[in-house]
Amino acid sequence: MGNISHRILGKSRSFIFMILGFLAFGLLMIADSTVITSNNLYKAPYRFVMLQLGWVVIGLVCFFIFYNYDYRKLAKLSYLLFVFNFLFLGALAIISFLPCSMSLGFAPCINGANRWLYLNPPPLPALPFLGVLGFQPGELAKLTIILYLSVQLCKNLQEDKELFWVYFITSGLLAGLILLQPNMSTAAMIFVLGTVIYFASDAPLKPLFITVPILTILAVAVILISPYRRARLTSLINGNENDDSSSYHVKQALVALGSGGATGVGFGQSKQKYQYLPEVASDSIFAIIGEEFGFIGTVTVVAAYLYLLYRGVSIAKNAHDLLGKLIATGVTSWLGIQFFVNVAAMTKIIPLTGVPIPLISYGGSSMVFSLMGLGILANINENSNI
Repeated sequence: MGNISHRILGKSRSFIFMILGFLAFGLLMIADSTVITSNNLYKAPYRFVMLQLGWVVIGLVCFFIFYNYDYRKLAKLSYLLFVFNFLFLGALAIISFLPCSMSLGFAPCINGANRWLYLNPPPLPALPFLGVLGFQPGELAKLTIILYLSVQLCKNLQEDKELFWVYFITSGLLAGLILLQPNMSTAAMIFVLGTVIYFASDAPLKPLFITVPILTILAVAVILISPYRRARLTSLINGNENDDSSSYHVKQALVALGSGGATGVGFGQSKQKYQYLPEVASDSIFAIIGEEFGFIGTVTVVAAYLYLLYRGVSIAKNAHDLLGKLIATGVTSWLGIQFFVNVAAMTKIIPLTGVPIPLISYGGSSMVFSLMGLGILANINENSNI
């Protein structure tokens, strides 16, 4: 059996099994944490996990397609991704100027933001099993910036052309359109990923010393002039003084983590999933893990994720060429940043922000695009120098 799997999966066998382990754990936690909410909404306790299972299957198909596709041939795909992503984000940016009362079926205004595009909104018929099919172009933008910028920087390095402005304009364009939705956390992620890839390309760093402080000041300004972002920051600074929704969310997450103690209250025994903790299966799933499995459980999950990131760093280090190095660095940074931003938000180290944990949290867009990126990462590993 081992020899067969080695021939099929190559030297990425252990890496792929590790990804499958995270997917299985994520499905288990989603089934556990959503049983109450799903039953109240759909009169079916496992509706959410069945939907997630559908996205996992689609994501795994994408994973193995890219796993078996030579990453060095991704140049054309990166152009297409950038063009389509730009058009999708541009459409949402324009729609975001409409009042929420004029919400469109294919791009609804949800919680004051236009972040979703639906392909078959009512009255169009729902798809079997998956229902209404939608995705977040902002999630796709994370993969887009990694592939497109890596290809462009490698091309310009070979031709001795401009590097900084390619990075700055590409990152700024995608991040700016996402910020208009509005979605500051994803916009910041796009710029951070672009900066990481630029840094890894060994391009001149002097321009970063000028632009990064300026962009940081602008980001703080955006937070301060936005009431709900300012409230989240104030909630972090003032402890329990605020009673807004973001403060409530963090308080309930801390209650869940604190209730778990060292070993947890036991699998399936969470009290916070009884509609006390918002977004139990997506943004808040780490808090449910902490409640049910305790400090030991959360440390185990963090350690497992650190090992996944270590494998990504090793793949980047041993990549056959610069393109592989940049893409591997980008995908690994993407997963790592999202994981630690989620954990930091749940433990009140940073202001609350809606960032899921890749491979574990509920969410179709995040799942499919993360697995696409991991498929490319596995292909880079297959073509590496070891």
